[in-house]
Amino acid sequence: MLAPPHQTISLRPHQVSAEEQLRARIQEGARRIILVAPTAFGKTETSIDLILKNQMKQSRAWFIVDRITLIDQTSERFAKYGIDHGIIQADHWLTDPKKPVQVASAQTVGRRTYEDDALPKLIIVDEAHCEYKTTLELIERAENAIVIGLTATPFTDGMADHWDALVNGATTNQLLAAGWLAPLKIKACVTPDMKGAKKSFTGEYEDTDAGQRGITIIGDVIHTWIQQTRAHFGGPVKTIVFSPSVAHGDELCRQFAAAGFNFQQISYLDASDAERRAKIEEFRKSDSAIDGLVSCAVLTKGFDVPDVKCGISCRPYRKSFSSHVQELGRVMRISDDKQFGLWLDHSGNCITFAEETAWLFEHGVDSLSTAQKKDSEAREPKDKVKQNYFCGECGMQMEPHHSACNSCGWQRHRLGEIQVVDGELIDVEFSVSNAFQPRKGLRAACVKDPRAIWHAALAYCTTNTRKGEEVARKWAYGVWRGIYPGSKLPYGLFEGPCDQSRVKLDAWQLVEREVNRFRRGTKKASS
Repeated sequence: MLAPPHQTISLRPHQVSAEEQLRARIQEGARRIILVAPTAFGKTETSIDLILKNQMKQSRAWFIVDRITLIDQTSERFAKYGIDHGIIQADHWLTDPKKPVQVASAQTVGRRTYEDDALPKLIIVDEAHCEYKTTLELIERAENAIVIGLTATPFTDGMADHWDALVNGATTNQLLAAGWLAPLKIKACVTPDMKGAKKSFTGEYEDTDAGQRGITIIGDVIHTWIQQTRAHFGGPVKTIVFSPSVAHGDELCRQFAAAGFNFQQISYLDASDAERRAKIEEFRKSDSAIDGLVSCAVLTKGFDVPDVKCGISCRPYRKSFSSHVQELGRVMRISDDKQFGLWLDHSGNCITFAEETAWLFEHGVDSLSTAQKKDSEAREPKDKVKQNYFCGECGMQMEPHHSACNSCGWQRHRLGEIQVVDGELIDVEFSVSNAFQPRKGLRAACVKDPRAIWHAALAYCTTNTRKGEEVARKWAYGVWRGIYPGSKLPYGLFEGPCDQSRVKLDAWQLVEREVNRFRRGTKKASS
């Protein structure tokens, strides 16, 4: 039986542009380049095209993935385009070190040693923000190789020390406008009370404590899902839920089952990889018997089921902006009958990270040195509605720490059962114009671009002070906050470079007018 003919790769315009930018960075002398590319950009296809062109030079190329489960998936994609390759993974049937192209597991590569003449001239690192020590050491050893790191979220602390340059392949909003991503309709409830919650060594909420805090759900997850999917789709749709703990996920599955729906949990505690794979494969089917998957610390990246139409966020984050963005991406892939994805936020993450998400979707990543701040700085949840605790029997208000009602003796739910606190759903839109509102009365067109205003303010203040960079930045931030009084700069941007090339004349003129307005007001007040 003849093998099917190999497909010819055809790049989209944004992929062609990304390759051109990569070549420009290489010509400028960069060796290790991060390609920032959102969900649905086509990072693997772009990598395959780069490898095919590299093969014309008859040199070696490695594609490194951070999970063993992606080895076969990537290998199939390579074979589809006619790339003859071997596999670097223990006991894999395609192991052949003589092949010029290798698909490698980061874990296996890290355990092996290689002679210098066996090292590749092109290394592509998938999910480069994971930053395995052994992968970084390999990159250092392969000092003559061009290295391209792929990621949608380059926010890991230290990345700026390990990579030379950054290319924005496309922004999320550009892919949305071109129809390569599905827009989100977001319904957010108020944030769970995380005050005093225990923190792990990373500064993130501990899973157990986050799970227990999340047991008190703002808005009924099951009721909200039934109501919202009926309103938007006419009934239940394929759904993925992000849960803070295994116990919390088990309880959600139990309550969905009681309502007549089949939700299955997959987590880092799964006893069998085969069982997990079976659940995922069943879920991929268009007529799947599984209505939804509940994920605890898995499926935030590299999980692509395009016909998932609804996502539910129950895991609050304090620092991990990247996890929030990765979760959103699981619902934004396009499919034939999908006009949008529905996102039900019971964690408050869409509110906590609203301004930064809007900025990322519109502008991409400014630089690695500023990007790494997004996962290293803690944010405290923003409460939109005051949370009260009421007796489920007589309706009397209860103290949060009391387990029984003083009026009628009604008992709170037992530990592990999900309690429901009524909460109004809030519409959230990740739009820069909505997230960064200018001062009332400012009508200049340039206020729609808060990034341009920041660069203009920083350049103006740096030029017009002799008191040093620190004073200039504080002055610039004061000017910027005067224009956007209810907003904060996205994390890391304050410390970012002063890029004169990004300064626009109309933004500079607005900053100058604002400085003069402030000076006139100060002079008038002192007279």
